[in-house]
Amino acid sequence: MSVFQDLRRPNIPGSRRSALVLVAILALTGGLYLLLHAVFLRAEVDRGPNRAQFFAQTIDDSLDRLLHLPFVVSINPIVLDAIRRGDPTVLNRELDRIADRAGAEFVFLMDIDGQTIAASNYAEPDSLVGKYYTFRPYFRDAIAGRTGRFYAVGVTTGRPGYFIAEPVRDATGKVFGAVVVKVSLDGLNRTLSDSGALVLVTTEQGVVIASSRSDLIFGLTSPLSAFDRQTLEERRQFGDVPLRLLDWRALSDNRIELDGTSYLWTTAQVSSENWTVYLLSDLRGIRTRALLFVALITAGLLALTILATVFRSAQLRAALSVSNADRERLTQEIEDRRTAEARLGLAQKELARQNRLAALGQMSASITHELGQPISAMRNYIVSEEIAQDAVPGQLAPQLSGLVDRMQRIVDQLRFFGRKDRDVSVPFQLRSAVDGALDLLWHDAARIDVEIDITADGPVTAIGNQPTVEQVIVNLLRNAIDAVEGASERRIEIILDRVGSDARLRIKDTGSGLAGRDIGDLQEPFFTTKASGRGMGLGLAISAQIVNDMGGRIEASDRPDGGACFTVMLTSAGSEALA
Repeated sequence: MSVFQDLRRPNIPGSRRSALVLVAILALTGGLYLLLHAVFLRAEVDRGPNRAQFFAQTIDDSLDRLLHLPFVVSINPIVLDAIRRGDPTVLNRELDRIADRAGAEFVFLMDIDGQTIAASNYAEPDSLVGKYYTFRPYFRDAIAGRTGRFYAVGVTTGRPGYFIAEPVRDATGKVFGAVVVKVSLDGLNRTLSDSGALVLVTTEQGVVIASSRSDLIFGLTSPLSAFDRQTLEERRQFGDVPLRLLDWRALSDNRIELDGTSYLWTTAQVSSENWTVYLLSDLRGIRTRALLFVALITAGLLALTILATVFRSAQLRAALSVSNADRERLTQEIEDRRTAEARLGLAQKELARQNRLAALGQMSASITHELGQPISAMRNYIVSEEIAQDAVPGQLAPQLSGLVDRMQRIVDQLRFFGRKDRDVSVPFQLRSAVDGALDLLWHDAARIDVEIDITADGPVTAIGNQPTVEQVIVNLLRNAIDAVEGASERRIEIILDRVGSDARLRIKDTGSGLAGRDIGDLQEPFFTTKASGRGMGLGLAISAQIVNDMGGRIEASDRPDGGACFTVMLTSAGSEALA
């Protein structure tokens, strides 16, 4: 199966995989940019002619806006009368009023010789009155009876404009002069500039006369021929304005380069004049739009990727949280199972110990019954012989007397273990039980010179069977006496006090200690640390069972400065009374 997995999913290193992903992203982004660039370029090419034609129509409308005005002024009788009489006083004011209301830059009247005899700016320093403009084509056309139209830079004012001229006739149709209206192109230039597009309007000689960029006006798209240059000079069309050659270079049928920048160009013709409108679309703008769209799409994809990642992370966190909860629950279940197994093991051990103690109780009844009378008989024989020989007790046959005493102690312990009256519990003074136990052991303590100190924190009352507790204390004190027998310091401390709701008895000795063992090891039946012949290991087992039956417990530990400490905890009479 692993072979097929390897075939399906090649093992590619992380760095190489990242590089492949980066290359794929770059390729996708580059392809998207090229596609969008081509789309935007095609859209610009398709809409270019319509936009260029719109600008051409706008220019036509600007030029034709006052086309009717020269004719209307020329048919006014006072115009012909001013030419005939040579008195322009009334006409000057009338032309000024007409120019102001029509929005024309100038309105002026020329006689048949080309002299201006009246003008709307008659009162200004650059007045046209008295000037001759016979060299202008619009004057020659008007004198010939036609409408004259011509773009030129004013010789007198130095301001460019569009001139429209109409002949002044009498009733017979004879031409006496011409009425000329000059239209400023400043408004047209502002309109082109406000459009936001790069637009140029050129004459047939390639001179830029209007543009959305003022720095391009009076520029040449191509060098002037000798004929064109002579024609412009004869007509004084641009006056003293220098014509400069623009950095204009055609790259293809629809692309040019202007001032080092590539443009997509579209042309349209102005119907009223032989002018060409150039609409230039900056290719940088197309590239910028394409890049902007790529950036927006990439940002959108990135945002979607981030959202997907966040959503996936949230799902993973939720799954991880559920997994952690399951793991914690499983861990708790395992811990609970281990605790239960440990408790079960302890319960099984306790049950086994109880079974052994139960068997010991049954066996103790039989042993005490079978050995009680022979031991009594042996003691009677020894006492009788000591009396007969007038010997000190215990000296006639000391070894035999010691064996009989040992067997008697064992039988007494077993007989005590089998007693039923130890279940009776009443309040009693724990000091009385200690004194009763010491009364039985003072001979043993005195024999090896053991110092016994008793410390009591006031009256300490416990609940239980006092004789039974005395037997427990006897057993613990006998063990302590045996422990200190070979020690350099033979001292036993008995401390009585209360801890919370418990009455506490502590027996501390200066013996060899417990060697790290605890009460669990010491209370096992037949477990003993004494030398062979000194005990059977039943005392602590029996004592622990007795205390447990009374609702208490026995604890054992090594003392830090040497020796052992046995602690008996019993229910205090005060706590029972409070209950």
